[in-house]
Amino acid sequence: MRSNLVVVAISQLLLISNTASAQKDSASVPTRESFPARAWIIPVGIMTSAALDRLAKSVNPLGTARILVPGIAITYVGALITRDESLATGTLNTAAAYIASDIVESVLKPVIGRERPHVEGDSHRFHLFSGNGDWHSLPSAHVTHITSIAQAISMQTQSGSVTALCSSFVALMAWDRVYEDQHWTSDVTATIALSSIISSATVRWMESRHSHSQ
Repeated sequence: MRSNLVVVAISQLLLISNTASAQKDSASVPTRESFPARAWIIPVGIMTSAALDRLAKSVNPLGTARILVPGIAITYVGALITRDESLATGTLNTAAAYIASDIVESVLKPVIGRERPHVEGDSHRFHLFSGNGDWHSLPSAHVTHITSIAQAISMQTQSGSVTALCSSFVALMAWDRVYEDQHWTSDVTATIALSSIISSATVRWMESRHSHSQ
């Protein structure tokens, strides 16, 4: 299921990434055309941009710890109250996958030191071992968080429909980070693949520990 989620999420991202200008290097100079020929584009562009801005604002919090961590905690407590051992175990596995992925992401950000798109618009600029947030483009924390949880859920449910839904959330979050000019498309695609691998490995390890303890 790991490869399925990665392939579907990245495919979905590529389909919608044309709305995220940050995926390109330094902006090229637009071709000059007469104003009347393009006048109709201006109001349409403004309306489209406003809608995308609202979407990005709604999506962004879904990749943050302040939303995801309480969500995991509430799910676990609910599983304990209802005595749903399967859900409780799955939630613990998911939490472990989230933590492991977050640790790796936190370490790699300053080590890799890739410059964010909004700074100079050059995807080839790196500053290794940088503590400056402007050089923490790879990997993406938001995408790491949502991918680790999505992969853990997909892997444990082994449901095609659940995998498709989880992939959509991952792709939407990846789009948001590129749209908001915080990460390059290559950053978020690499993050999806890396976080999926870490999440899968962590879930397998947790399941192995659980089976040995029985």
